[in-house]
Amino acid sequence: MASDLSRTPPTSTTAVHVLLGGALYALALVWGGEWLFAQFTAREFTMGAEVGPRWTRTVLAFAPFAGLALYAFFRRRALWSARVRLAWATGIVLSLLLWLWYFLDPLLNPGGGANIGLGLLMMASPLPIFLAMWLIARRPRA
Repeated sequence: MASDLSRTPPTSTTAVHVLLGGALYALALVWGGEWLFAQFTAREFTMGAEVGPRWTRTVLAFAPFAGLALYAFFRRRALWSARVRLAWATGIVLSLLLWLWYFLDPLLNPGGGANIGLGLLMMASPLPIFLAMWLIARRPRA
């Protein structure tokens, strides 16, 4: 008689799906978003001095999904369980809202200058986004 564990898909598959989806999302969000912003504002999208900060923003957008992948791997979640999918979608929505604010802030505040508060919020944002994802993905205690 085979055990239930022999029929479950490998948990590394879930982690790989979350990692790949998060990486593609972060690249599309940051690089694609900045390219679109440059198109709409008639600014240049260059690869000069902005490449380093752009990669940093990409890592910040990717970090909550890396955390969810680690959680799914170590907690042995089944392949794309409903809770992991919901947590992943929640991370997408929360980060989209935050990044939309980031991209629209220069247009809404034409006075110029850097929005230091928004910059600090963007640097700290992976933690609360991951916490929201973790709360959704974790198994309810009985």
